[in-house]
Amino acid sequence: MNKNVDFRVDTRAGSLGHKCVLPLAFFGGNPVVPKGSVTPWPAPKKKHLDALGTVVGSGKYHRVNHPVVSGVEQSLGKWTGNWTVRAVGSGTAAVHVALDYFKTRGSRVITGALNWPGAVGPISISGLQPEFVDVNLNLAGLDQHAAAGRLGNSEAAVLITHLFGNNILVPELRKAARSQGVAIIDDICQSIAASKNIADGEYLDSDALALSGNGAKHLGAGELGFVLSNDTDLIDHVDNVSLTSSSRNGARVFSPNSQGYNYRPNVFSAAVAASRIDGLDKQLDKRRTNAIVLWHLIGDLPGLLPLFNPYDRHQSLLNFPVRIDPEALGLPPGPQSRDFMVKLLHAEGVPVRVWLTKPVFEFLPEVRSKWNSADFPNTVKLLDTMFYVSEIAPPNNPDVMKLFADAFHKVWEALPFVAGRMSEVTAEA
Repeated sequence: MNKNVDFRVDTRAGSLGHKCVLPLAFFGGNPVVPKGSVTPWPAPKKKHLDALGTVVGSGKYHRVNHPVVSGVEQSLGKWTGNWTVRAVGSGTAAVHVALDYFKTRGSRVITGALNWPGAVGPISISGLQPEFVDVNLNLAGLDQHAAAGRLGNSEAAVLITHLFGNNILVPELRKAARSQGVAIIDDICQSIAASKNIADGEYLDSDALALSGNGAKHLGAGELGFVLSNDTDLIDHVDNVSLTSSSRNGARVFSPNSQGYNYRPNVFSAAVAASRIDGLDKQLDKRRTNAIVLWHLIGDLPGLLPLFNPYDRHQSLLNFPVRIDPEALGLPPGPQSRDFMVKLLHAEGVPVRVWLTKPVFEFLPEVRSKWNSADFPNTVKLLDTMFYVSEIAPPNNPDVMKLFADAFHKVWEALPFVAGRMSEVTAEA
């Protein structure tokens, strides 16, 4: 940051009714959020260290039939209230195993262009072709009407990705897929609560849910994934293809159906995940409360929109995603305006991040030449304008959210005075 610029403006009450407290931190002022006031997830505690110690004491660090692994599967299934659970190596592995099971139903998989490569890569790995559709601008999830319109005789599955903790219910798409024998796979790696009865008291109509226990996710456990399903044959398939050896009954034999994927779960990660399950509801409640508090305090800012309803307490709120309307802020269109706002907020101490920047096919060498970003206007608009506030999980509380909100207001108040220096700000490393 440029510490040599003494950048000051009028500190009288601004148009938003809040007092400006410039200079902005990016230009050498004091940040609103003091260092050390925000606890980064996964917020480790002694109980997590004790859980790791249990595995060390067992002397068994890799066995899929380890009591820690079977225990976390049972506990997670009980928490959801609906699904049989199998632990695997990662959320990506979970998507792959599910697609591997359904790949004989067709040659293509419909999914959203706003997506993560780790979710979509398994489509090609399974020998299938991805069929991308645009997303709903107000949900950042698969446009159910566009997706349903693509269903035909060659679809093996629909892969529905729930980003940022959002719930993508898409009931009409699910109904259409059912009527045509197309499998439904939900990537809920960022949306653990989607495994609960969230659709008017019912569970998602899904053949398989892929969940992640990654350190950044709700279970905050390292590298770990889960397949959730009520299809007993699919559960058997998970065991057959993901366990090259060390079977669940303890036999040291190779599975006759093994594909050699060897997606055994990490036992240490499983131990940490198991230690978090009892507190999942409390964690989700605090995430939701923090999101509501934050949005209540910043929702009046012009040109700022949520990606989905922050007041919906069924959402998982892995983080708090928002997007800007550059025109409403007096800024030019394009991602540079988003990056400008993010850098100013980050300098004030707000943990803001830009994660996705391109339609997912542009990250996939085998298919990128077959698709054009211009055909996905909602996806591009979101990618150019969205960012998220991380660290809304406990132990961060509403007081921390108020600090975040103060920083947002400070930046918005200063915007008329600094908009002309956008190129200078975005050029900073």
